[in-house]
Amino acid sequence: MSNSAHIIHFYASDEDYVQAAGSFLREGLAAGDTCVAVSTAEHHRQLDAYLLDAGLNSATLAAEYRYIPLQADHSLQTFFDAREGIDRDRFHRQFNLLVSQAAARGQPVRIFGEMVSLLAEQGHPTAAIELEELWNELSRHRHFTLFCFYKVSPFTQNPRYRKLLHSLHSHVYEDA
Repeated sequence: MSNSAHIIHFYASDEDYVQAAGSFLREGLAAGDTCVAVSTAEHHRQLDAYLLDAGLNSATLAAEYRYIPLQADHSLQTFFDAREGIDRDRFHRQFNLLVSQAAARGQPVRIFGEMVSLLAEQGHPTAAIELEELWNELSRHRHFTLFCFYKVSPFTQNPRYRKLLHSLHSHVYEDA
């Protein structure tokens, strides 16, 4: 993944999540990067508060197209169906366009998200792994840093899946 990074962070609590994701966003925004947040509604609220405490207004940043907040569950529904699985073509069209538009400012792109964790939590571990592989495919054509968040769960504690998740990422961080 030349000029790209694919990071995984296992978190145990919402506080851990907000601290790690908030720092990732704050550092990117301070560097001038375009930041994309694919998160749950509750985590968006918590991150908005984190950014505001850091002196950053998420609404202003979104209006400047420096910060792109997306709902994880809605984004997931655009290319995943529980019966049919992941539509690879839809994923690539949607996220290729997103990364292309985010990069249009001429700045590096940072993406963080929890769609993979949602898939795992909803009982679709194979789809979660497939989605990680799709992100790696996309990174061969587009340059971005992707920070994946997984809630500590039976899925992430399963040695087989844990080893596979580690192998699909360039960096691993753990709170638990």
